[in-house]
Amino acid sequence: MIRALGAAMVLAATSGIGWRIAGSYRRRPAQLRALAQSVRLLKAEVEYSVMPLPQALKHVATRADRAVADLYRLAGEALSNVDVTVANAFRIGIDACAPRSALRSEDFDVMRELGATLGTSDSVHQSQQIDVALARLNSLEAMARELQQKNERMWQYLGVLSGLLIVILLY
Repeated sequence: MIRALGAAMVLAATSGIGWRIAGSYRRRPAQLRALAQSVRLLKAEVEYSVMPLPQALKHVATRADRAVADLYRLAGEALSNVDVTVANAFRIGIDACAPRSALRSEDFDVMRELGATLGTSDSVHQSQQIDVALARLNSLEAMARELQQKNERMWQYLGVLSGLLIVILLY
């Protein structure tokens, strides 16, 4: 009885680990799509609105997907301080969002580079930089979808099968 309970717990634990890793492959393309949409919102704020960047970032945070809204909200709050640059404000937002996100460091690098260029030139140049960031986010999303198709089911099966292997080896 105790052996069966232990086997079930091992199988449940390894299956859960496999499904959790597979879930990160499933969430990443959706979060990249949400990040690209929020960058489009930021572009609209930069091009058509006359409000300062901290307010624009906070406004984008209210309209963005929940997965990336904290990045903009925290960056906008950090920019309200006089001593913080746009790049540092984006870094603060990214550092707060990264642990809860399925996004990888290369995904956040796009936002770091965007933060380094925002506020340093006129709106036309900023618009061009935002377009470059959008193109990179779209290509990252396509690569994330490919990885999802290749790896999601593999991790699900790997979790279950590794649990079965452990149970067989223990008996």
